[in-house]
Amino acid sequence: MTGGRRALCLTLVWLAAAPTLALAADPADLVDAIRTLDAGNATMSLPVIERYALAGNTTAQNELGWAYETGHSVPHDNREAAKWYRLAALAGSASDQNNLGRLYESGLGVAKNYGEAEKWFRLSALQGFAMGQYDLAYLHDRGLGTVPPFAETVALYKQAADQGLAVAQYRYALCAANGHVTAPDADAVAVDYLGRAASQGYAPALDLLGQFRQRGRGGPTNDLVAFELYRRGAEAGDGPAMTHLAALYEQGRGVARNYAEAARWYRRAADLGVPQAAYRLGVIVEQGFADGQANPAEAARWFRMAADTGNLPEAQNHLGVLYDQGRGVAADPTEAARWFRRAAAQNLAVAMANLARAYQLGRGVPPDPAETKRWQGLAASHGYHAAAVRAAPEAPVAAPGDLLSVTGTPVSATARDAATADRPAAR
Repeated sequence: MTGGRRALCLTLVWLAAAPTLALAADPADLVDAIRTLDAGNATMSLPVIERYALAGNTTAQNELGWAYETGHSVPHDNREAAKWYRLAALAGSASDQNNLGRLYESGLGVAKNYGEAEKWFRLSALQGFAMGQYDLAYLHDRGLGTVPPFAETVALYKQAADQGLAVAQYRYALCAANGHVTAPDADAVAVDYLGRAASQGYAPALDLLGQFRQRGRGGPTNDLVAFELYRRGAEAGDGPAMTHLAALYEQGRGVARNYAEAARWYRRAADLGVPQAAYRLGVIVEQGFADGQANPAEAARWFRMAADTGNLPEAQNHLGVLYDQGRGVAADPTEAARWFRRAAAQNLAVAMANLARAYQLGRGVPPDPAETKRWQGLAASHGYHAAAVRAAPEAPVAAPGDLLSVTGTPVSATARDAATADRPAAR
């Protein structure tokens, strides 16, 4: 189970693969065979590599492990990959200790075993291997294995970050931003390490650095710089960066307001599963801001996606409004009240007001003065104007037009929870 403090440093898990390089001390025919295999020709190269691997050459063992794990020039076979990684790991290869740890972590080719994963990651990390340091930290960050004091996890992230590993720089920055790094100016530390990762084109770092610039953390507020950082992250395929870029287009911050561009980027992010993007796209589509053509039916689909997959209260409330009004969906007061209740359970004041109205009018729920009064009081205590609650308007109220937390880290955390198996082998 992931501990709350550890989740603050989690938003991504995949790493960029390093290029294969045979050691200078390796025999020339092995070097040539590895290059030939990498080029896609296994017929001539595989026997040479296997001969050296069986003789104990760890470079050859690593190459075979990588080839079988990725299915490059040979049939994909994780068990065979684990066999070759293990031989190299037992011989002391730090990269293969890390590779074997990954397979144990994900249960590929071996039975999933976090204790074994931790053991091999630690052996790799103790040799100063950056990916081993990172993977051990990431394992502990999620509360897996024998979890040490969190300061040790942060220290491992820093060790890997200081070797130039972009994802480790990003996570160390997250640790600093969330108060887990002791420094006179933790935000400045976060910006420093985000800048290092961003300079390598690491999209999540570009996105988070954009958030820092937009919010004025670790330096002055600068929407123009934030826009450029989001744009780079978005063009690299990062869903949260797309969402933040769309928000700037929608608000006209750092760029001229352009609802069509906002909708385009929200749509791309929503297609990647970012619930905040789906919700904002629904708002734009419902009102026809982008093309002048209101489309509540399409809006309802996006609201439902955000409401279901993201459990986003604003989307749940907005979907309830459409059901109450019969806009884009068949009118269904019972369904409307159900969505209002789900959003109200997450302390969305306007949903509490809408649920109070439902009880007051008996729409979708039996009339109940006591429940009406209770939800009116809760709505008012959560910031919804008490007079507006008591007025029980004829139509329910959608959430305010303000953007949600699209300038905060929750968006990033939503869309970057990939499986650890997505990390390629270290070579």
